[in-house]
Formats: sequence, structure tokens, C-alpha cells
Amino acid sequence: MLSKARNHHFVAQVEQRLNAIDSTVSKKNQRIYSFQVNDRERYEIELTSSNGVKIEKNLSSDDLYSFDILNEKQRLNLEKAFGKYEQDVGNLTESLLGKLECSNADLKGEILEIFALKLLNTFRNPHCIEKTINIIGKFATVQPQDDELRELYKKIDNGNQPEKANIASEFSVTVEQYNLWIKSLFMILIPQTEQGINSLELILKNFFDSPDLIVNVFINSFSDTPSKHNVLLSDRGFSLSSNSEDHATYEFNLTSNAFINYSFTDIKRFAKDSFSPEQIQSFIASRATQPTEVKVHVNKDDTEALSRYNKNVVYQSYKNVYCKSKQVYGL
Repeated sequence: MLSKARNHHFVAQVEQRLNAIDSTVSKKNQRIYSFQVNDRERYEIELTSSNGVKIEKNLSSDDLYSFDILNEKQRLNLEKAFGKYEQDVGNLTESLLGKLECSNADLKGEILEIFALKLLNTFRNPHCIEKTINIIGKFATVQPQDDELRELYKKIDNGNQPEKANIASEFSVTVEQYNLWIKSLFMILIPQTEQGINSLELILKNFFDSPDLIVNVFINSFSDTPSKHNVLLSDRGFSLSSNSEDHATYEFNLTSNAFINYSFTDIKRFAKDSFSPEQIQSFIASRATQPTEVKVHVNKDDTEALSRYNKNVVYQSYKNVYCKSKQVYGL
């Protein structure tokens, strides 16, 4: 966890670059249009700069994930743990959309790995600290068994992080909540299970391999022309189109002209009014003996879906949304 990285992005640069105004210029000069949300109920947004903002410094904060600053150049932080998931997301996204163009049905690998990064982004987003603690905060109540990892873990409370109070204040949480958040991220990313995977990957395995859940994935893409059909990116990195006891649907930006929707349906709760408990249990038991199926649905140029998605992003963002275009479709 030794790193020189000081400026920490909570929405990966590679994801922002997939929405860049001009992706052909050098990375340090790539920009994206930023909009301030003025009235989420009316979906009213305002362009903050006619030139866009530089991606290199956008959606980031200094030493956000650092828990022990050793000197001016080196610190202990979680940046490399995040980088493991970030490094391939661009290739995975291009591969997924390329396969769709070729009508290739073998999409499960890309779909699972993209969800891993997108889910991690919801957990590491500082605008979602309280929500993340509610979901994975229990991970912070345990410690690594490994002695070396345990000593690193303790530095989250005791390490040299003079900006901790300022960071907590910036994102409207207490220092205790901030510490709990970093501990939770540490525990889902760093210690390995006996199967050689971390807890994040274990969560994903439960999502996609559980016979109790029906998984549907909807991919919406839009033609390069007309260019006005661009997809928004939230400062929270995600939005929920539904969230109930029997149904949870996460939506994520893929590129400036594509978004993806992951829908998880709890069979027991969803079917309880239509089928007997015995019928439901029999159905779940039959699913447990079969390979996990992820149903993929592809929609092309569904502008009604784009309008709904963009409105949802505006409504659920913290205070900013981002786009390749100055004109946001569907608001």
C-alpha cells in the first residue's frame, strides 16, 4: 500500500475519459462538461464552464484514501487496490460494446468485471460514505488475522493523516465515520479469503451465483449520430432506478453513448403473493443445480430510456453531473 499518489479520484479517470469532449487529445488535456444541479425536482442543471473541466483533476480529492503520510512523497493508501479494478475497465467496456456490435453472446466475463468496478466506485465515493457504512460497515468491526496487515489496519486510526478532519468536514461526515469508511474499504479489498479472493469478490459471487436471485442486465447504446444523444455521468458514479425488498436495480454510465442496468430480483419476496412457499423453494432448489444465468437485454437508440436515465442521474447526483455534450438529452 506504499504509494506516491496524492490526488485520489473517486470516479476513475478512465471512466471519465470514456465521456471526454475530445478523446483524441493527450490525456492531460482531456476535458468533460460539468453541470451544477440547481433543481433536481425539475431536472434543472447549469453548465459551469463553456470549456469544460480537466479530467485529470476532476472528481478527486487530495489524500482521500491515505491513512499514513510518511513524508512529502510517500504515503500508505488504497490507491493500488483500486487500480487493480480500474486498469482494465476501458478495455472491458470496449470489448463489451464491440461484442454487441458483432452479436456475440459471450458477455458474462465483461459484465461481471465491469460490475465489480462500478460497485466498488459506489463504495469508495465520498458522497456515499454514510450509505456505504450502512451496507458494508460491519466489515470494519473485524480485523485482519495476518499480523502485518493488522498493523497496517491499525494505522487507519493512529497513522499520520493531518488532513483527516478537513476531509471529513468536506464530505459532511465525522472523523469517526470517515475512519469507519476507510476501514470498511480496507477490509473488503485487502485481506484474502481461503479461496484466494477478497470480500468484494465474495459479495459479487453472492450477487451473481445466488439461486435466490434472478439477474437481468440491460445495455442501452446510442448511435454516434446524432451526437445529441449523450449519456450523463454522476458525481456519485451510479444511480438506482428501483430499490425495494424484492427488487434492486443499479444503473451506470459506460461511455458517452451507452449505459448499463443491473437488475437483481429476490425470488422469495417477488413471488410470495403468486406461489406457495413450497413452490418457490422447489424453483430455487432447481436453480441451484444449474449454471448461473445472467439474462442480457440489448436496446439500441431507445431515446425514451435515455431520457429516463439522464433524469434519474440528475435527481440522484450529489451536486454535479457530467457529459460529453453541452446539451443534455431528455431534461
